[in-house]
Parts: sequence; C-alpha cells; structure tokens
Amino acid sequence: MILSSLSEQALSWQDLRPNLAVDAVNDPNADFFALQPRAVCAVQQFLQNNHRTLLVLKADDQSEYAPLLADYIRSQQAQDLVLSGVRYVVEQGDSFSFPTVSVEPAQSYEDNFAATQSVATALHTDHTRLFGAVRVHPGSQDIQLHPGLVHQLNNGVLILSVETLLAQFDLWIRLKHILTTKTFDWYALHPYKALPCDIPSCPLSLKVILLGNRTELAMFEELDEGLYSLADYAEIDSYFSVESAQKQQQWANFVVGYARARQLAQPTPDGLNRLYQLLVRESEDRDLINVSPLKLKEILTDTAALTAKSELSAVDFEQYFHAKSQQQGFLREQTYADILREQVYVATEGEIVGQINGLSVIEYPGTPLSFGEPSRISCIVQFGDGEVVDVERKNELAGNIHGKGIMIAEVCLANILDFPSQLPFSASIVFEQSYSEIDGDSASLASFCVLASALSDLPLPQSVAITGAIDQFGLVHSVGGVNDKIEGFFTICERRGLSGEQGVIIPSTVVSQLSLSEAVISAVKNGQFSIWTVDDVYQACEILFKRHLTEEENVTYTEENQPLSRVISRRIELRAEQQQRIGLWDLLFRKR
Repeated sequence: MILSSLSEQALSWQDLRPNLAVDAVNDPNADFFALQPRAVCAVQQFLQNNHRTLLVLKADDQSEYAPLLADYIRSQQAQDLVLSGVRYVVEQGDSFSFPTVSVEPAQSYEDNFAATQSVATALHTDHTRLFGAVRVHPGSQDIQLHPGLVHQLNNGVLILSVETLLAQFDLWIRLKHILTTKTFDWYALHPYKALPCDIPSCPLSLKVILLGNRTELAMFEELDEGLYSLADYAEIDSYFSVESAQKQQQWANFVVGYARARQLAQPTPDGLNRLYQLLVRESEDRDLINVSPLKLKEILTDTAALTAKSELSAVDFEQYFHAKSQQQGFLREQTYADILREQVYVATEGEIVGQINGLSVIEYPGTPLSFGEPSRISCIVQFGDGEVVDVERKNELAGNIHGKGIMIAEVCLANILDFPSQLPFSASIVFEQSYSEIDGDSASLASFCVLASALSDLPLPQSVAITGAIDQFGLVHSVGGVNDKIEGFFTICERRGLSGEQGVIIPSTVVSQLSLSEAVISAVKNGQFSIWTVDDVYQACEILFKRHLTEEENVTYTEENQPLSRVISRRIELRAEQQQRIGLWDLLFRKR
C-alpha cells in the first residue's frame, strides 16, 4: 500500500451541494397529503372501520396540519350530510312541578341535536363547547339544552389537540366514555349542584383524531396507560424522503400547489432547486426535506416581502436566507471577532506538536441560530502511570457522551499500537479557552490525532480542522452539524486570507449531509480550500502526518517516513531506558 494522495480523498466542488432532479412542475394541484402515504393509509382505514373510534396522530405543526387534515377527510367522505342525532323536547315546569325532558330520533336537520357537520377541528376548547350545556334562566327557571361539538358531529370526525386534553384531563375522561359506550350522558358541571331535572341519555357515534407532538403524546400515555388499546396510531411526517427523482417531483409539485392554493409567490425551477438546497441543511440529509406547511409559508411570504416579487428565483431565496442569517447572527459575529482578534487563540497556519483544531456547533439558549466554531484541542504527554485525563470532564465542563468519546480515543490508540493494559504514559487533553459545557463525541477523532501527535512528537498542521466520531477499531462515524462546522472554520480562514493549504477533514459518511454556501464551493473550486473525507483513523493520519499510522506490507520505510506506531514505540522505549538508568543511579547513590 502506498500513501493516499490528498487529492484522492478530497471532495470536488460538485460534491458539496445537491441538486434537484426536476425540470418542471407536472401536477400543480398536489396537496400536502400527497407527501404523507403512512398518514393517508391510517386515516383511510380509520374512516372505513366502524369499530375504531380513536386515532392518534403525531403532528408537530398542529395549527397548520389540522385544517389540512379536515379538508382531506371531507374529500374522502360523501358530499351529502347523513341525517343523524336526536331531538330533545323540553316541557318547562312551574311552581308546582319540575321540567321534563324527552328524547327522540332527529327528523330533520333543523332539530336541536341533529348533526350539522361531518368534520371539525377544535384545537382549543372547553367543557361547554365540547359537550354542550344545560342552562337555567335566572328568573323563570326555564331550562335550555345547548348542543356541543360532539352532538354537531354525530357520526362524524372531531379533531382535537392533545395539549388541550393534558391541560383539562377531565375532558378526556368524559370523551373516552362516549367513545367506548357510544352514548352521551348529561352531567352537572358544578360538583355540588345537580341537574335541574333528569335528562335522558342519547346514542352518539363519534370518531376522534388526536394531534400531538411526541413529548405531548408521551405525557398523555403516562396519564392513560391503556391509550393504545383504544387508539390507532400513525404520524404526520415533518420530513419527506426525496431519495428518488419521482419523490423530488412530488415535493416540487406540492410546493408550487401550496403556493398557488394560497395565492403566495411561486418559486421558479431554479428557485425550487435553491430552496431544496437550503432546506436540506436543516435535516442534515440530502434525502430528507422539511415539508412543514408553516415553515414553507414563512419562507415564501418572507422572501416575497423582501424581494417584492411574485416569482422567486434562486437569487431571491439566497437573499432571504442570507438576510435572516445576518439578522440573527450577532453572537456568531462576536465569536468570530474574538478569534480574529486572538482573544480566543485558534491558529490557522504553521505546525504545532500536540495541538489540533476541532470543530464544534455553538447553540446559545434563547436564540434560534446555531453556528460552527473551531476549537483548539491540545495534549501534553508525560510518561507515567497510564492515566489519560480529560480536563473538561474532570472539571464537569463536559457531558457523558464527550467523556465516552475521549475514552474511546484512548482505547483505540492503545489497541492499534498494541500497548499493554497499563499504558506507559500519562496525558492531559484540553479544549483550550472553553468555559461552558460541551458534549458529544464528534471530537474523538481529533482527540485521537492530537494524542498521537503528542506521543510521537510530530507536529500537526494548524491549517486543517477535523471532526468525526470513532469506535474502538478506528472506524470514523457520522457527526452532526457538518455544514455549520465547515463554514465556521472556513469563515475564520477566509477573513485571515485563504492560502490554499487550509481545509477540513470530515467522515465519509456525512457527504450526504453537505449543502454548503456558495463562498465555500467557490473556494474549493478555485483550489483555495479543501474538504477531505476519511473512513478511519489510518486515512486521517495519512492526511495530517503524511505518513502511515502502522506498518504496511510491501512498503520500504526510511527515517523520513517512519509510521507513527514505530516512532511512538521508539520514544516510549527510549523514555523507559532513561527512567531505568535514573532508577539505578538513585539506588547506587542513595544516602544511607
């Protein structure tokens, strides 16, 4: 095996951003549920099955999804409303008698408790609106019965929010009784006041769909452990897979159809492509795209307001996202300014032993914008009792996952270099000038490399930053926030001046996450910046040290290209001999 050249592992500029395989929109009438095959299947089965009365749908944007769901259900139902429900007849009492109430099947749509609609939404409701009320006139003491949504939707579908039921759990207890018994019973709302007279129950057949996000559904299930013995379950997906050209076409049809139906500004073909590129950054997957109607509406309306155009091109969407980034980017700019003024020291040129640039994603509470920031990771080695100290973890400035990553880096190096169980050295690994809590294992590859540098006394290029999680066998695995991380390091290098030697090492598995800015792509295209991909620590060391990590077959080594394992072993052996001589000297000349 020969050393891999940097160009073999470097990505071309064409690999840095995906493109939509769509020429034109062929179905402008496509609706949101064309992108929801699982939810559609569940809703259709639920409507057709007369024995099922409850469907739970995981949904994040309930205010947007509820009316869309109601429209879809109407499209699946018969156009004519079926007469159902009852008619309550009230005979008012007098000073010598109580009122009497009787019930009979509804004879017309005008009857007081006849169904008036087939589907409705009530994301925010209360006891009276949902179940109706018994009202007593304060003077005459006449009573009136007022229908609730459950009566108006007899033999129909009611869409509710789990959030409302969590806040008023007694609503769910009564609603569940109706669903299981298919009977409506009248109750007094006040616990210490009875109804003014006996009111007969009535048959009531109702289907209910509950919408909630995953956290709300988990809380709701804790309160009612038998929920899914009564309910069917499905999800309204916030993300749609666009892994094939056909699915990309479906997404494009939906966007244009959504804009037309709501009389919003419509994207051009190149605008659709740029919108796709910008949206996949959020999902961190080129095959997944956010299809939240709320988010789409926000982007289309805000871009149109910014550009004052009715057709939105790629340039228009780029302008909108850039303006939004600038609007929210005060803390990011302050962070970068501290690095450029060297208030936070991050080197981007030269070589240093035991120091490397890792990559982090910074999130500040209370702000919506996250961004990438290079982090200087340093390592000092002393030959001793075998302890590798993670300073952040020891000072409780790092989480458990970060600590796990550092331990894996230590074990991986010991395994590859075939160290004994008791390591012949001690080391300390520090995220320099880091004063807040960090977590995640994306720095474990950087920790491995900086530890190898300190042990071998070989320098690392400061013009290269690195991110990746490793396992005990040295394989490099995926990390999150790779677009922000690359752009964060690139911004620092660009503002200091691109030299052509700067770049970032990332795991091969995250190429599908890449959707980088035009500035990064242009720099890579012009040879001013590089992005390398690696599958394991061996490839990472070849890029950083320009030499193998371990000895390879059929390779002739000289003093200039010794593998890291041999360099480290020699240093350890030399140090052991020095310690042995010092120990013998102390023994011979110890004072008696």
